[in-house]
Amino acid sequence: MLGLVLVTHAPLGDAIAQCVKHVMGSLPDGLAVVDVPGDEDIEQSVQRIQTAARQVHAGEGVVFLTDLFGATPSNAAVRAGVESLNLPTVLVSGCNLPMVLRALGFRDLPINEVAERLVMGGRNGIVSTGATAPQRQTFNPAKNDDSARNHHQQ
Repeated sequence: MLGLVLVTHAPLGDAIAQCVKHVMGSLPDGLAVVDVPGDEDIEQSVQRIQTAARQVHAGEGVVFLTDLFGATPSNAAVRAGVESLNLPTVLVSGCNLPMVLRALGFRDLPINEVAERLVMGGRNGIVSTGATAPQRQTFNPAKNDDSARNHHQQ
């Protein structure tokens, strides 16, 4: 089973973990959170991320979920995992709650397939409910096999 490490700007990771606990009833095993405060030295962050990754690693690898690619938490996760740990790792950025919940449900799959599903899950978790929410859209006269038929995510 894959381990999951949320590496985010503080306090986002802890907040997401609390949401996971709310939805699932408890925090599942194999999930760790490393919130990176703005004033922490990047070497300290790298060490804390490596410790968390080793704690959740159960033989199949570790998925790092970061909030913002190219920011300090993401860069520290790259250095901690991809460059330093001797185990399979992948980093997926743009972390949101649907992505984390999806990650928890697919931890038995190969690491690269999980990464693809997380990106898809993160995107599919973004829904606009503007003036014409999918539930209230008017009839679409396009044929069933027309690509214009399914112009929303529902």
